[in-house]
Amino acid sequence: MDLPQAGALRLNLPDARVHDALAPALAAFAEQHPGVRVQLGQGGVEAGAARKRCDLSIGLEPPADSARVAHRLGALRARLYAAPSYLARRPAPEHPIELAMHDCVGLHVGPQHGHDSRPAGWRLWCGSERVVVMVRERYGVDTPAMAMQLAARGVGIAALHAVGAAVPQNAGLVPVLPGWEMEPVTLYALSGPRGLPARARALIDWLARALA
Repeated sequence: MDLPQAGALRLNLPDARVHDALAPALAAFAEQHPGVRVQLGQGGVEAGAARKRCDLSIGLEPPADSARVAHRLGALRARLYAAPSYLARRPAPEHPIELAMHDCVGLHVGPQHGHDSRPAGWRLWCGSERVVVMVRERYGVDTPAMAMQLAARGVGIAALHAVGAAVPQNAGLVPVLPGWEMEPVTLYALSGPRGLPARARALIDWLARALA
């Protein structure tokens, strides 16, 4: 396999959810390509200053700007997890509708990450079946790390992302409703109209394989 051109690769990520989910794949890429120095930033992908400073931005939807080129990477998926201590007190749900009777940890990221005490709609799917459940979010947080820590301490059921590594299981959590997952979010690598360096194209291919 040809190694990409060595040098710095500046990558902008939209929020902590994507940052944490892609971390294992980015670490594996850096190990496979030691000549590439990956510099990560976090912020709105369409912010002018951030766009000028980075080679690639990761977006949650195709760009509205026709001058931006979108490279579809794949789906970011989340599944449900809880601590054994929580499930010892509250029997695990057998169908998503039963989540309404459980304490849940809600993850709210991005510019609209406000949280209130009203029930939140969790969208889950299994094959062709789709369910929207109004759950009680006992905690609402804005970082995946906090959601994982709270779930690990047995406060409730959390929806957590993992790409290329069993991170929730490593935190001592166990799957809940293992046949179901949250509605996936499609990720895109966004670039300008100019040609991409070989190291940027290599990262796009790497992330696409990780998200397949």
